Amino acid sequence: MLATLPRATPRAARRLTTAHALRSPLAPSYNHTIRPALAPPYNHPLAHVPEADRLKAPYAFSMLKEHFSERTGPTRTEFVAGLLETKEGREWVQAAWDSALKELAEQPAATEVSFQGLGEYLADPASAKALQVGGSVVIRDVLRDPVAEAWASELTETLVSRANSPTYYTSAQIAARADPSVLSATGQTLKAFLPTSTPEGAFIRIDAATVAPDQPTWASKDLWALDESASPATPVHAHLALARTDVKVPTSCAAATYALLRPFFSPKKSRISFYLPTGYTDESNWVMRAPGAKPDLEADLVHVQPTTVSLAPGDVLVTHAGLRLQAADASGLLLPVHPLPATEGNRAYVALQRASFEAGLPPPHIPADGSPIALEDGGNVTMIESWGGRRALGYGF
Repeated sequence: MLATLPRATPRAARRLTTAHALRSPLAPSYNHTIRPALAPPYNHPLAHVPEADRLKAPYAFSMLKEHFSERTGPTRTEFVAGLLETKEGREWVQAAWDSALKELAEQPAATEVSFQGLGEYLADPASAKALQVGGSVVIRDVLRDPVAEAWASELTETLVSRANSPTYYTSAQIAARADPSVLSATGQTLKAFLPTSTPEGAFIRIDAATVAPDQPTWASKDLWALDESASPATPVHAHLALARTDVKVPTSCAAATYALLRPFFSPKKSRISFYLPTGYTDESNWVMRAPGAKPDLEADLVHVQPTTVSLAPGDVLVTHAGLRLQAADASGLLLPVHPLPATEGNRAYVALQRASFEAGLPPPHIPADGSPIALEDGGNVTMIESWGGRRALGYGF
């Protein structure tokens, strides 16, 4: 017997049934009387949100159209390359190199002195002469630890909020640069290193705090020469420790000359050619590079034996500007407080530096390379408490 199959639904009935079955809230017609909260138009009034609770960007980026820039002199490499273009210059370079190697044979211990005893120490002519030969001094306890640590905490919080973008004008940085003890320590040692400088107080070059000391900037034939017209010109660098940090410091001023000329000299034989390491560093194994040869800017200072100095919060390290310092750890925080002798060139520079401070722009020696920078709030003289600090940062002269 044949099974009885159900009869197919008529086509029209199927169409009606299908249309009825697929009718859903998302099917035409789009008759949505309830509009979701995130559907357009986005009409979310914020008038009821308190100003203090609104999200704000901690800083703003900007492409600098105007910048209080300062034209700087030749770089260290350009300075030496220019000397090598003449016979007299090449003779000086060779003689300076030979002299530096001889002096580096003796590298004394780092000089340390307490801030309270600094004046008495520098009053001795022999001490001042020893500083010029050594090229560095550690001044202990210029500030009390809690003061420096509080500034470090404030500065660290600011850097975190700015995603580590450089900052120059926080209240902690301004207070540190204007502190009378910091000004006294850097000013006294500047006069000891440069006895011929003007008796007028020094200015201070503004820089961002960092975990590593500043790169060397000195470029001159004379270790303690001072160009009256150049700016910002100083053969002295100073760093204030805001947190405990270790720094590798050369203890001979000849290391400044050596670091200046090292990229232009190379060994005749490699290290493995000698049984004793003294053979590799011997003066006879080193020769000036051929004319036109590319200088080795990353060359190791193999003749320099730096001393690791542990800086506590509130200590100040003063060195010759040509010494290549290195951070021995990455946990410290150093604020450059480089003293600028009161020359005409530096006086003009500090006026530009003051204008940058008031506009919230980077200092004039920071190049505006076209990349976006993080702006800061503009400052004014009322933010600087001490009279000496106001003058050091460009006010009152």
